[in-house]
Amino acid sequence: MKKIILILFVFVGISFAGVESKSDQVGKINAQRYNKIFKEISKKRVGVANEVLNKVRSPFVSNMVYQRIKNKISSVKRKRIIFTLFGILNNEAKINKKWYKIKDKVYGYRLIRIKNNSVILKNKRKKIELFLRKKDDKIEFTKNY
Repeated sequence: MKKIILILFVFVGISFAGVESKSDQVGKINAQRYNKIFKEISKKRVGVANEVLNKVRSPFVSNMVYQRIKNKISSVKRKRIIFTLFGILNNEAKINKKWYKIKDKVYGYRLIRIKNNSVILKNKRKKIELFLRKKDDKIEFTKNY
């Protein structure tokens, strides 16, 4: 009886040794798939020639260029126009050495109203009222004939 059981165990052991489990088969299939992927990746790929790449301008702005652009923008913001009303005569106003009528443009503003002692300039964001200076003995009005 012991011999039969021993022979049976040997026979079963030999039969199981030749059979692979399903997880082993799945592992081999996955390994084959990954080996195929790695083989495809390792192939040499042809792209753009180095000469062409060297001619392409960098998409990144260098710090020096950035500073130059920043300085230009800040210099534009720093320009500030000082308005001076020199005189009002016959529905015209002399602003910064030039005569303007109503609806004329004055440095981005529009002259919208002329009063006795002041004028009003307006743009999209602001309204400015300019006043005449106090009487100055040095100012003379002359007729040019």
